[in-house]
Amino acid sequence: MHLPANPPFRLEADWLNAQAFRWKQEGEWLYGIVGGHLIRVREDGDGIEFEGDATEEAVRSYFRLNEDIAAVHDALRKADPKHMPGLINDYGCIRVLRQDPWECLVAYICSARARIEGIRGKLDRLAKEFGITRTLDGVEYRALPSAQRLADAAPADLEKLKLGLLHIPETIREVAADVHTCELDLPKLSQSCVPHAEARKRLRNDRKGNGYHGIGDKIADCVCLFSLGKDEAFPVDRHIGAALERRYGLGGTLASKREWACETFGPNAGYAGQMLFLDQLVENRRQQVRDRYASEDSTIVIDEKRLYPQAGVHSHDFPDGASLEHAHAGGDEQHTHRKEDVFDAWMLGERD
Repeated sequence: MHLPANPPFRLEADWLNAQAFRWKQEGEWLYGIVGGHLIRVREDGDGIEFEGDATEEAVRSYFRLNEDIAAVHDALRKADPKHMPGLINDYGCIRVLRQDPWECLVAYICSARARIEGIRGKLDRLAKEFGITRTLDGVEYRALPSAQRLADAAPADLEKLKLGLLHIPETIREVAADVHTCELDLPKLSQSCVPHAEARKRLRNDRKGNGYHGIGDKIADCVCLFSLGKDEAFPVDRHIGAALERRYGLGGTLASKREWACETFGPNAGYAGQMLFLDQLVENRRQQVRDRYASEDSTIVIDEKRLYPQAGVHSHDFPDGASLEHAHAGGDEQHTHRKEDVFDAWMLGERD
């Protein structure tokens, strides 16, 4: 089934899994859970095509296809005319997802001090041990378990899954129990009448005011942004912190950076943060290439007397996705490229 999206929109695994972690690519399709159902989805013209038992409304809501994204971009350009136009040009095709609040909460509890691949691994182990298997077109997918299932789980069964920091299994059980009994009322927190600050505070603390171990402002803000509809939330991790320092010269604590961003970008701070996050990931990859090429010789030998069967333009593919084309006269020849050319080609490929 085709669902249109307000432009600009592109469905890409990179930004999708930077927020939700567990989307599984099989060929041109992405598989994941939406509205409690396994679906598969791919980009399709001006929107997406999806298959599965989830309702159209659930899919539209999850991907926020009806978002007035042009208005969001206009507001961000006005808030920051220097950096936002370029970031929107590069990353404006994304959406801030509207995930299931419980699944989002348990995912970000598991995110502490872990990269995206590590978080995915933890969640996959959790789903394999406690979740339900769902199947679509021969593809099996284990859904994350319900709050009740994890509240009832034996501590030893959670601990053996190696979910990261020692407190995580107990925090999952404690939070799961509160969600199951509605002591932590996630649907209520998603209501537009509940301010972001109130939702964040409630996610950090139980009703007695005792803090949930390991749930700080960053995790609470992630849940607010990616599942509760609080677009003004601006979670700051080391990547976004580095982006703010690189682009805006901001030092100080993560908390002070968050306050600056919320004040600067206002109700669309979450979108600004996600574009900065993706931009910093690209910058990190660029720096890795720079560092490696800086330690190599000034030329990189690509072909050792390669036989070109005929004259014409030939393409050379490099590690990291760079590609260069050069005209050859044909015949047996050795060809070299300067490392600067290789790096420049990689940069162009990364921006496409």
